[in-house]
Amino acid sequence: MSRYLSDRATGALLVAGACLCWSSGGILVRLLDVQGAAVVFWRSLFMAVAVALGLVAVHRRRAFRLVLAVGWPGVLSGLLLALAFLGYILSLTHTQVANTLVLMSASPLVAALLARLLLQERLDRTTVLAIGVAMLGIAVMFGHGIAAGSLVGDGFALLVALSFGANIVVLRRWRGIDMVPATMLGGLFSAIATLPWAVAAPVSMGDLALLATLGCFQLAFGLTLFVRGSRRLGAAELGLLTLLETVLAPLWVWIGVGETPGLPALLGGALVLTSVIAATFAPRAPCDAPRPGE
Repeated sequence: MSRYLSDRATGALLVAGACLCWSSGGILVRLLDVQGAAVVFWRSLFMAVAVALGLVAVHRRRAFRLVLAVGWPGVLSGLLLALAFLGYILSLTHTQVANTLVLMSASPLVAALLARLLLQERLDRTTVLAIGVAMLGIAVMFGHGIAAGSLVGDGFALLVALSFGANIVVLRRWRGIDMVPATMLGGLFSAIATLPWAVAAPVSMGDLALLATLGCFQLAFGLTLFVRGSRRLGAAELGLLTLLETVLAPLWVWIGVGETPGLPALLGGALVLTSVIAATFAPRAPCDAPRPGE
């Protein structure tokens, strides 16, 4: 049991680190003067290059074999990530930020439902209650800021929730495979899809530096931490922990551009944090999920 708790704690710390990286996306995108599709291209390209260099640095000649070893599950994971990359940026450029964050926060529910249906992972009462409290916290945080927005932008945000939640289940199902190379594939897929817009959009050196930070730190490093942590936690727990990004993102906007969060944001954030901490450290039995090949 102590070994299992140690694995869960390690996984939770890795995923929390990933959320810390991801939460910088909002403030960095806000500082850019680049069209949405071009942002996706450069962000994804820098991410793919960073992951590729990391694989070569760590594994040297084995790096190419690791990429091939992900097989079709890695390609599926890469495609789902590419959809999430596209949906996130395009949602931010077509609807209110609050709409984007609220709709994206449905990913824990998507992951929990798919894991139950496809992997037969048990949903214990602690996790279910924590997800419910976290959803309440999200509603408190952004309920006052939800606008009519754009149907297209809201649709892109929902696409992020669906694709990211599904990818969590893919990572859990094939957790015996090193899926870090799949993140590189996701970057390549989304870069190829947005290449025509990137060619037509001029980018300054200052914006290119911000895009490199988005790709290398916010995406590449964040996704690497997330993939490593995904082996140690159930799908529902993973989805729940990703809500830390929603709590942390407004803090960077506060620090970076002086946008002070109101009382609802602070109260809602406290609810989300409480639910995440409670779910992470509450003792429970391991999830019953099939091993790869079973």
